[in-house]
Amino acid sequence: MRKKRKEKNIKITRVLYNMLIGMVLFVGILFVFYEPIKNWIAYMGIGSINMVSASDIETNQKKKATFNFEEVKELDLKTLIQANLHKDEITVIGGISIPSVQLNLAIGKGTSNYTLALTAGTMKEEQLMGKGNYALAGHHMTKEELLFGPLFEVEIGARVYMTDLKYVYEYQINEQRTIEATDIEVIEDVKGENLLTLITCDNEGEDRLLTRGHFVQKIPIGDASDEITDAFQLDLNDQ
Repeated sequence: MRKKRKEKNIKITRVLYNMLIGMVLFVGILFVFYEPIKNWIAYMGIGSINMVSASDIETNQKKKATFNFEEVKELDLKTLIQANLHKDEITVIGGISIPSVQLNLAIGKGTSNYTLALTAGTMKEEQLMGKGNYALAGHHMTKEELLFGPLFEVEIGARVYMTDLKYVYEYQINEQRTIEATDIEVIEDVKGENLLTLITCDNEGEDRLLTRGHFVQKIPIGDASDEITDAFQLDLNDQ
């Protein structure tokens, strides 16, 4: 009887040991592939945010949105998955493109975690492209071409284009610097100037990278060059 009990205990111990080894291996594999999985889900989600019509954008501009910066959290796998499952909660109001670094994103209204997971989010309630200080926030990831990661490669003089599908608004980058996370005043309007202010975390995550441009011109979208519409990947027949 004791021998059988001993053999049973040995079997249980082996099973528990194998389970422990399996869990360790699973956690190790998850750790190794965590960032690639995040990047892949972000890539798929960003690509699935469709540019809506010009009339939809006009309607979306009037919708309520969240602008509480304190509620913005680090972009983790859970948030990315949830954002992909709740894309209908992201209010698209335009698009932004920086051809020189191949940045091409939808613009979402507000700074909710779902919005910032897959788009560039507006930082103030009443923003108008081409007027005042149009401020956008965005995450960047280990895969630098996702979201606002390309901003780290932007050079002074680079052209930036935004669109509401009625017009294209052209800006030119003239400033880039690191600021503290508490420097919220950079998104406020500057008297007599029409600016574009882009904000993302720096590589350490403590401070912020500010990329700023000045307004150049407003172009009816039907008159925009092929280079511009190709940068947005727009099908003008779907306006």
